Amino acid sequence: MKIKPRTIKHEKFKEMVKEWLDTHREEYCAFAEEVSRRDRSGFIQIFEYAQLAAPGYANVVMAKMSEKNPKDLDSIEKFLRDADIASTLVDGFQSQKPDSIVPAMLAWMYFGNSWETVVSYNEEMIQDKDTGLSDRIKARFMILVTIQMSIVNGHRTREDWRQFRKIQKSMGSIVPVTDTVIEEMEEERPEAALTDDEVSEVTDEKKEPKKRGRKKVRETLDNLIPDDTDRIKGKISEFLKLRSSGNDLAMLYIYLHEDSHIRSCDISTFHDALSEHYPEYKFVGLRGVQKAHQQLTTPMMGGKRMIDMGQDKKNLDNIRNHFEAA
Repeated sequence: MKIKPRTIKHEKFKEMVKEWLDTHREEYCAFAEEVSRRDRSGFIQIFEYAQLAAPGYANVVMAKMSEKNPKDLDSIEKFLRDADIASTLVDGFQSQKPDSIVPAMLAWMYFGNSWETVVSYNEEMIQDKDTGLSDRIKARFMILVTIQMSIVNGHRTREDWRQFRKIQKSMGSIVPVTDTVIEEMEEERPEAALTDDEVSEVTDEKKEPKKRGRKKVRETLDNLIPDDTDRIKGKISEFLKLRSSGNDLAMLYIYLHEDSHIRSCDISTFHDALSEHYPEYKFVGLRGVQKAHQQLTTPMMGGKRMIDMGQDKKNLDNIRNHFEAA
């Protein structure tokens, strides 16, 4: 039965998008891959859709960008409300037209690294020496809008953006606009509002930078499993006979780590230990597992992760049942 716009609650609609994602993984991954490309093809599709769904959107954005200090986004939000973009998205999602980007776009916005991808891409544009002044100004505005709207609408928190900045810098990325936005947000709050973790981060950033790179720690699977080693290894082997995709290995790592069946280690160490202990199995590359882990564990609205909802939660419960069975 088709649901009429304005008659469905937001959380229910979000559940419908998650159900679509669970049954259209390949389509979703193809879209997520496209918006991650440097040729901007994915972003162009999204912007073109916004123009089609809300004619005049580009003019409103350009007018806001021309302001001296375009921090107040009320005019953009009002334009989207007046254009009833929400109803258009609900209709577009339910139509399920083969050439529509709406289902994959909504899944990416709700459950993917959409906000972080937009910010990261525009930070790279600003650093590119071939980017002109006008495009740099546009990129800076997009970062500002993305961070502000993600917080206002509850998709991300200030802590999420501090963590994003920390991760980007650990990979050697330069994120000057993100730095500025976060610093301005902190200035808006009294000093006492900072948490211990935030104070620690500010203090750490003032210290001398450490040398990049670290010595890779190699661990055997036996060393990673502290208790009931033989039984756990047997259960892992049974699992790998049936399931060994990047998503499967990421879920296996999450279960073993969160239920304390393995010692604390990163995915790289876990992946190496599995590859060494089970040479008879062909494993996907480390990057595929890391990407799946990031998608499964990124906090969404309400603090829940993708792995805590829908089919992913059922899959995790199945892994737990497999290991708990005699």
